[in-house]
Amino acid sequence: MKKITKIILSFFITYLFFCYSVISQDIPSSIKNELQAYEAKIVQYKKENNLQLELEFLNKAAFLCWDNQLFNKAIDHFKRGVEINEKLNNQNGIMLSANYIGMIYNDTQDYNSAITYFRKALEINRKLNNKENISSSLVNISQSFQQLANYEESNKWALEGVEVAKELNNLKLVRSFYGILANNFQSLGNSEKSIEYFDLFASIDKYLKKEEIKDIKQQSESEVQKAKQEKEITKQELVKQTDKLKETETSLAQVEEVTREQQMQLELQESKIREQAAQLKFERLVRRVIIGILIIFFAFFTILMVLYRKIRIQKNQIEEQRDILDIQNKKINASIQYAQNIQRAILPVKNQIENLFESFIIYRPKDIVSGDFYWFAQTQDTAFLAAVDCTGHGVPGAFMSMIGNSLLNEIVLEKKVVEPAKILSLLNEKIIESLRQEETENKDGMDVCFISIDLKSKQINFSGAKRPLFIFKKKTSEFDEIKGDRISIGGVKNTKEIEQFNNHIINTEKGDILFLSSDGLTDQNNSERKRFGSNKLKEIILNNISEPMAKQKEIIENELSDFQRDEEQRDDITLIGIKIN
Repeated sequence: MKKITKIILSFFITYLFFCYSVISQDIPSSIKNELQAYEAKIVQYKKENNLQLELEFLNKAAFLCWDNQLFNKAIDHFKRGVEINEKLNNQNGIMLSANYIGMIYNDTQDYNSAITYFRKALEINRKLNNKENISSSLVNISQSFQQLANYEESNKWALEGVEVAKELNNLKLVRSFYGILANNFQSLGNSEKSIEYFDLFASIDKYLKKEEIKDIKQQSESEVQKAKQEKEITKQELVKQTDKLKETETSLAQVEEVTREQQMQLELQESKIREQAAQLKFERLVRRVIIGILIIFFAFFTILMVLYRKIRIQKNQIEEQRDILDIQNKKINASIQYAQNIQRAILPVKNQIENLFESFIIYRPKDIVSGDFYWFAQTQDTAFLAAVDCTGHGVPGAFMSMIGNSLLNEIVLEKKVVEPAKILSLLNEKIIESLRQEETENKDGMDVCFISIDLKSKQINFSGAKRPLFIFKKKTSEFDEIKGDRISIGGVKNTKEIEQFNNHIINTEKGDILFLSSDGLTDQNNSERKRFGSNKLKEIILNNISEPMAKQKEIIENELSDFQRDEEQRDDITLIGIKIN
């Protein structure tokens, strides 16, 4: 009886949730009339059993709902479309509708449902033997499993996709699958495989970009040749106009000669046509003035045309150079944007930390890519967390962050080193070795706040490279700062002495809160050149320490925005807060 009651209660809650989700999707007034018109047509053609027209307006209504984020309505219309296409035995239509439903489920983060429909689309594409669509379905399925953090399953579909893409000789698809595999192996902690697929991804990406540049160059050369041809045509037209002008001048000269002969004849008839001769003399003067004006006008016009042509040529050259620079700038920005995606992919998945602790992360790069990064790992009953501030920001800092992330994975996950001080010492040695700082003038390095947390005893082991750890003790309401060692990771050092880092063991209790950060937030200035400062940050934290971690994050970000206002961000900002459960 209890089991039946639970089933009925579960069904009732599900039904209420469904009703709420449908009701909560208010139809925007801007599309209400249009959507009602489509649905009226659907009802009409359904009554008339006109499946083709019913399907047409179902698709129109579905896309209108999808565009306006009415996801449930869009899915209902597409599902009805699947039923009609099955009646019509339209396999391509079934495939498209299934694919659209999968994409909507992806948009709403219902990845399991999305996979179900993507697989249905894949099955039809395999029957139709449509290799292009098969590869697209494999991309969708592997990305959905990746979003579910089911990296092994994602790899299975991605590897099949690589083979299909190779059969099609579609390098862009091959590149996409290699990118998925690289991210999956990175998340699985398999650095060797991740690097292998990332290298394959990078080599294909480099080749494709080279081909794009070659196409752009050929197009530019074609445009230049076209401009030269237009120039030659203009030159020929100018020659024709010059010949016509010469013919006009010859005609005018002949007219003038005739006029002189007439004048001689008129002078012989002095008594009869004196008045006519005076009139003709006046007319001749007017004609000469007009001809003179025309000659000056044509001369001036010719000079203007020559100058105009020179200016136009210079303008075209400037525009071509500008277009080339624009293309180069877009390519660079596209590369940096993609680098941002890669950098964000190496950051810990938010759920990894939230599954263990109530926490927040404030992460604001100064530029598109960041010199700050945070790192997290878990081995058995121990969790590791680090906030790292690399030398510089932007692209140089991002390169350092990639190196630091890779080395931390190697030291902790592969070499199984668990003591924070030892981890920082090894990281220091490997940075010096990787950048050959003993042989070159490279001084790059990083500041690190690194902790390990025993999940059973809640004991914290902290070691810092020029970065402190802040801790709030709930029992005593004390806010302490534990300073790190005054040593950076990497950079110029006396290589005869090995830098040693110290461990700080801290016993914590449930409700204690730890804060790890870079110096970007406290060093941020306002329009009056005043720093935000550590004291202000501590004051904000203490005033809101009883709030949930998500609320604390919101308050800190609002305080920073109010302080900074329109002032430019001066450095990358990272602040992590975790509450001991």
